[in-house]
Amino acid sequence: MTEQRNPAAEDAAFQGVSILLVDDDVELCELLREFFAAEGVRLESVDDGRRGLSRAIDGRHDLVLLDGMLPGLDGFEVLRLVRRQSRIPVIMLSARTAKADRLTGLGAGADDYVPKPFDPDELLARVRAVLRRSRRPAAAVESLEVDGIRLVPA
Repeated sequence: MTEQRNPAAEDAAFQGVSILLVDDDVELCELLREFFAAEGVRLESVDDGRRGLSRAIDGRHDLVLLDGMLPGLDGFEVLRLVRRQSRIPVIMLSARTAKADRLTGLGAGADDYVPKPFDPDELLARVRAVLRRSRRPAAAVESLEVDGIRLVPA
């Protein structure tokens, strides 16, 4: 049996989402703010790594879009520090498109890595996918049995 998508429910669940964009490209920040606002998403932007780190761990956002190259503290270091304190979903947006950079970002804990330039509609789809996965409750386990020992969660 295949699960049917419900676009109306997806759109309703996406309303009120808050995204933090950490990027020093002022024009890109404004374009993405307008783009996401049309989808019912609030986007806050900060333009340097230190402020981005502070905002990313303050618990006020549902997801972080993080540039790899930032003044103050680069995005890869911001990501490493965020992961020490938070499980907030992070999508890297970076002009650093080499395989090694993508692997570094994903290895440091990014949930996705989108090379610049990117298509805003694709970014939106990736944001929705990451949020959908991050909000999915863990599967309930009734019991686990190994070598005759049975564990039943309380």
